[in-house]
Amino acid sequence: METIELKDFIELPYGENITQSASISPIDNGLDYEVLSDNSALEYLDYLNMTKTVEVLSEFFDVNAVAVAKEGILCMASLGASAENAFEKTIEADPLCIVNSTIGFSKKVTLEIAKQVNAMSFRNIVATEFEDSAVDYLVNDSNLNVIRIKSPLQEILGFNACDIKVTPFGYLVQSQNLSKLTKDSFKVISKTKPTQQQAEDAIFAWKVAKYAKSKSAVIAKDLSVKAIVQAGHNGIEVTERAMDLACENSKDAVLAIDGVVENEEIINAAIQGRIGLIIESGDLPVSSKFSKLADKYEIAYIVTGIRNNKY
Repeated sequence: METIELKDFIELPYGENITQSASISPIDNGLDYEVLSDNSALEYLDYLNMTKTVEVLSEFFDVNAVAVAKEGILCMASLGASAENAFEKTIEADPLCIVNSTIGFSKKVTLEIAKQVNAMSFRNIVATEFEDSAVDYLVNDSNLNVIRIKSPLQEILGFNACDIKVTPFGYLVQSQNLSKLTKDSFKVISKTKPTQQQAEDAIFAWKVAKYAKSKSAVIAKDLSVKAIVQAGHNGIEVTERAMDLACENSKDAVLAIDGVVENEEIINAAIQGRIGLIIESGDLPVSSKFSKLADKYEIAYIVTGIRNNKY
């Protein structure tokens, strides 16, 4: 097992709560970044939100992507024809999540985007590139923390070989989840076939679900998250809550389950929400039974053979 050395700690204002002390230690071969603003020190939660944001952006490094994280979890994500378009789609999805959240961009932030972000209540803005005028504006005329990612986004995927959790029983160490959809694992098992847009939404939603806390349900449409519910007790709970959040946006949309569909109630919730496609791991014998039920309502069904459990 690889030896990890912690050194050169930088003190943070506080931890998860103001009564907790906290610090951060640089990691070898870690992310290279630069804080362009000097208005305030980054806090413990800022680093958690920035991490979640860049993890999602790394999955979409070659396209215009926007992701928003808050309270250490992913809130919204969208892909667009341009950075502006991706930003607009993201904000439309859930404007209530904006306050004190972190927003990240996979492509250049323009002055116009900078002005819109500043007009809202974001806390941090993270991007691979900023227009000079955008940096000047954000640094001089906003209270945002401005962070430029200098490392190529695609290098962030799997940059650390191990995931480590400290428990009273000992250190839990596991390899990182580097799962990827392939032509062999991506299978349509329903008679109802997905449209090209639904297939693209399915891949997008599956990649987003990879970074959600299990159990989770992600509803996506037009390459934009319409609802994401995570860390639930069971699949039925998160699916029904996701349908409620998405409302009319669930019609013809994609429902992504990070693991497996456990019972028919999840399918029934999808039917009630008029979902167009379900994507799940599909490594249970009952998956074919569920796909037949979905077929009755012309819902396409995709299995991946992959579980993206994240605790």
